[in-house]
Parts: sequence; C-alpha cells; structure tokens
Amino acid sequence: THRTATHEVYPSEWFFLKDLLVEGMTILDIGCAAGGFASITGEHLVRFEYTGVDISSEMIQRAQQRYPRHQFFIVGEADLSALGTRQFDLVLCLGVLHLNRQWRQLIRAAWEHTSRTFLLDLRETHLPSIEDDGVAYFKMTPPPSEAGRQGVLPYNIINSAEALKTLLESCSGLAKLRHYGYIG
Repeated sequence: THRTATHEVYPSEWFFLKDLLVEGMTILDIGCAAGGFASITGEHLVRFEYTGVDISSEMIQRAQQRYPRHQFFIVGEADLSALGTRQFDLVLCLGVLHLNRQWRQLIRAAWEHTSRTFLLDLRETHLPSIEDDGVAYFKMTPPPSEAGRQGVLPYNIINSAEALKTLLESCSGLAKLRHYGYIG
C-alpha cells in the first residue's frame, strides 16, 4: 500500500530517477513488491513498458491485480531466468540488495538485463562489511500464503570500496558510474 506515488519515493532514489524517465522506455523493477513503481512511473510518462519481478507470489498477485497492463513474474532469489534474454532501458533494484544473501549474484543478473541504465541502492559504510544475519538482520512476518518462508533476512551493510569493486567486476562494459549517499 506504500510507495505508489512520487512523493513516497526516497530523495536518494528520486535524485537519479527523475532524470531517467523517458517516453517509450522499458523498465524492469527487481523486488517490485505490489508494483508501486508502475504507478509512480505513470505519473510522469504516458508510454512505457513496466515489468516487475519479486520472490513473493502474494506480492506478484497483488501487482497483477492492480496493474493488469504490465507484466509480473515470480522469481527465485538472484534468479532472473524467467525474463529470458530481454533487455530493459532502465533496471531498478531498490530496497532489495541489503536484504538479499545473494546480492552480488543479483547485481550480475540485473546487469545482464540492462541495455542502458541500472539504478540500485546499497547500505554502505566506511567500516568492514557486515553480511552476517546473526549480527545485522531484518525481521519480517511473511504473508499467510508463504508461512513456511524464513522471517529473518540479512541486513547487509557493505564497505564502500567493496561495493565499488563488486560493481566494477559485475557490470562488464560499465561506461559511467554515479554515486549518491547520505549517512543514516
């Protein structure tokens, strides 16, 4: 029910996103939840193709009901094979990587579907990385239909130099890299 309007987009996301939206573009939203970015994009564009993927079948079902003109797929963690070889003008991976045990693999998989721009966020630090869900974690209550799923996710906090190294190694042919951050 949240993040379905531009005013609900984080300033750090809008900093880049506002300049990336172009009529007729194709968008892949990784970790789309209920597809709210389809609505956000629709506030600014008339013609666009939006595809959302998520690991939650319940979220994908909600997205399909709310936004029937767009495509949605249930995927495994860091597995975007359901998309085949499709490429997208803009690939969004927002609010996902810090909660994903396979965040490096997901970056590589997302990059393979990027024809122009890949917008992602990481939780970064100047200190050593934390990728241990015994130390930093996020507790969530899975939807009733997914009661068997684990309710504790990692909360990855990645050293900035390691994050840069991962991006450079994972994104072959990367032509430009912009970084925006804040302490929080």
